[in-house]
Amino acid sequence: MIGYGFLIARLCLAAVFLYSGVDKLWHWRSSIAEVREDGLPWPVAFAGATVCTQLVGGSLVATGFLAWLGALLLAGFTVTATVVGHRFWLRRGADRRHELTTSLEHLAIVGGLLLLSVLDLSTRL
Repeated sequence: MIGYGFLIARLCLAAVFLYSGVDKLWHWRSSIAEVREDGLPWPVAFAGATVCTQLVGGSLVATGFLAWLGALLLAGFTVTATVVGHRFWLRRGADRRHELTTSLEHLAIVGGLLLLSVLDLSTRL
């Protein structure tokens, strides 16, 4: 039963990243525009790195092959993307609440990814 639970948890955590990576590829110009709007340099390079990180990390988590590494990669990416793209401290009113809620949801995802990483590493020792 634990094995199935672990599999389901990995798939749930990976789903959002795999979907987002494919969607960013499918809507490549919009992905570049989003990076540009966040004020990052080299929008094409950052959009490409984002897609690569989401697809590689998501695949590692989903398959269980080096899941700990994929989880750490995605956790670092999620923290960075949240700080860059969801700066609630610069907003006011409803926009601030929305960005704060999104940031807290991302924090929960990071917690799940860190837990996955610890559990995956502990099962390998």
